[in-house]
Amino acid sequence: MIAAAKRDLVLRASILFFLSYCLGVLLHCIIHEMGHAFAIWIQGGNMTGFYFHPFNSCLNSSTYVPGHLLLYAGGAFLGLPITIVFMLIALKFRSPVMFPLIVTGSYGFLHTGIWMIKAITSPETATDYTYMIELGTPGSIIFITGVFYIIFGVLSRIFFLPLAGIDNKIKLGTRISIYLLGIIPWYILHGLYNIAFNNSALIMLVLVVIPELVYALTEAGISLPLQRKTGFFRKIGSKQIKNKHLIIIIIAVLLLYSIAFITNSLFMVKT
Repeated sequence: MIAAAKRDLVLRASILFFLSYCLGVLLHCIIHEMGHAFAIWIQGGNMTGFYFHPFNSCLNSSTYVPGHLLLYAGGAFLGLPITIVFMLIALKFRSPVMFPLIVTGSYGFLHTGIWMIKAITSPETATDYTYMIELGTPGSIIFITGVFYIIFGVLSRIFFLPLAGIDNKIKLGTRISIYLLGIIPWYILHGLYNIAFNNSALIMLVLVVIPELVYALTEAGISLPLQRKTGFFRKIGSKQIKNKHLIIIIIAVLLLYSIAFITNSLFMVKT
């Protein structure tokens, strides 16, 4: 009976994680690009196209506007308040349906933080934050902000793990299973997509999956002691994931992908 309940938790939580990545990564990309679009609009430019894709870079095109800090910082600046709003909504309703919003935010914080740090450690890689540094932003501020984003992204998702049924009673092996089964398949799909449609080398699949495997194991590992030893991470009680929650999220994923497809078709990026 206990084994069956454990298998059910792992299955439902893994599906919830996977669906949350399907929705959250694309939603983060849309928010990020709309941040750039907003910066372009307020500088008098016009948007001429968008491209949203969950397994590839998201892009926009516009009429010319001068290179300005806000132009490159717009994605992160818009993402920050929206992410905070998402977390406040999840804190209010405390339902598994809210977990994709948490993944949207945590994924956004983590990957934005990584790109900020890359702007310092790999300046030859062109990023929004590389251009911000070229326009006069101190590299130390970019680096410190990136570290903060990564830490906040990790801790915020751990705080909301009970929405996925993972509380301080869930043992390490179980939560590792959920992380691996729920997150890694999305990155495998990411790698396979780029191999099939972007002529990426097979090694790229390994280069995509290995870092995420290390990250998933790390977050799963630190989440247990944080939940058990720190009362702050037990403020949200564990929630049971029901079929209706997963169905609602599947519908939301289909709607979001449909919106992205229609947007890509109607507002094709001009190159």
